[in-house]
This record gives sequence, structure tokens and C-alpha cells, in this order.
Amino acid sequence: MRILLTGFEPFGGESVNPSVEVVRAIATDPPAGVEVTTLILEVRPGVWRDALVPTFVDGDYDAWLGLGQAGARTALSVERVGLNVLVERDGEDASAIERPIVEGGPAGYFARLPVHDLVRHVSAADVAALVSNHAGTYICNEALYGFQHHLEQTGGDVPSGFIHLPYLPEQARSKPRRTPSMPLETQIAGVRAAVEFVRGLVD
Repeated sequence: MRILLTGFEPFGGESVNPSVEVVRAIATDPPAGVEVTTLILEVRPGVWRDALVPTFVDGDYDAWLGLGQAGARTALSVERVGLNVLVERDGEDASAIERPIVEGGPAGYFARLPVHDLVRHVSAADVAALVSNHAGTYICNEALYGFQHHLEQTGGDVPSGFIHLPYLPEQARSKPRRTPSMPLETQIAGVRAAVEFVRGLVD
């Protein structure tokens, strides 16, 4: 199986994004029978259209799995739905600007993964995991929605979805007390199990 595994650059003043560290680790030591290509995406609107989809199409991959940071999470969060909404701010003090990702597009797209089965598989690797009902309203959500929109428009049907990752412990140390985190080694183990699960869907 050939999979495109993507992460996002650090954002929001962070010097690290766990998704970058995880995709690099998986690519260095991929599961048996899996060829991993990684892509680190910028945190900006439209990156799914400018970088994610063209890379996937050019590489003719069997599957896509996106990773991103969601600092408030306590577990690997397998996203069920991407919503057709992007909320961003134009400057720190500006009001939120809300707009559709795709004008006239459906309200949402389901990930093309059996999310509950995937969560059970990751949990069996002794990594905390849960189903999240939607991927938020920022760039991670945009990537999930945009990729599924591409598949819908082109008639594609490949295993594809998104997992949000908690903070790393070194990030949580600079946050308020009791901010959740998860060690990098645990996150790698969970995503490795997720990639193995996707391999089973393709084989």
C-alpha cells in the first residue's frame, strides 16, 4: 500500500507540531507492507487545493491520512466529518470571519474510514483514542472537507480521513496546569496502528 501521510507546520506561536514529528517517525520506520510519503502542509486557507490534492493526484496513492494538532484533546481523535465552514480571524483583535470552504458544497463530508473500527484498532495498541464527530472549523477541518470534496467530484473512493493529536508534554509545560498531553512515542504508536488499519482496508 502507498499512503500519503500529512501533517501541519507549527502554528499559534508553537515551535513544534506533534503531527510533523509523528509523520517523520512513521516514514523513517513504516509498518510492513506500507510505502509512506509525507507532506507537511502550511497552516493557511486553501492549502488542501494548492498542495494536498495535487500531491495526492500526482502520486496516485492508495490512501490519505491527515494529522493535525488539537491541543485540548486527551486522546487521538479520529474525525468523523469535515464541515463546509472555515472560521478565521484577521488579526488578534478582529472578529471571526466565517465562510464556506466550497461555495454551494454540501454541509459536510464523512471521512472514508470506518471510524469506530479504527478507534478500536488504535486502542488495542494501548493508545487512548476516540471518535470525534467533526474536525472543527479551521485548517485541519478544511483539509478533511476539501479532500473528500475532491473525491466526490472526481468519483474517487480511497480510504481517507483525519486524526487530531494532543499536545506533546514539552508544549503542555508552557500551558495552564492540567493541560493534557501525550508522549511522542505514544502518538507514534497510535498513528502506526492507524496506518496498519488502513493497509488492511486496501489489501
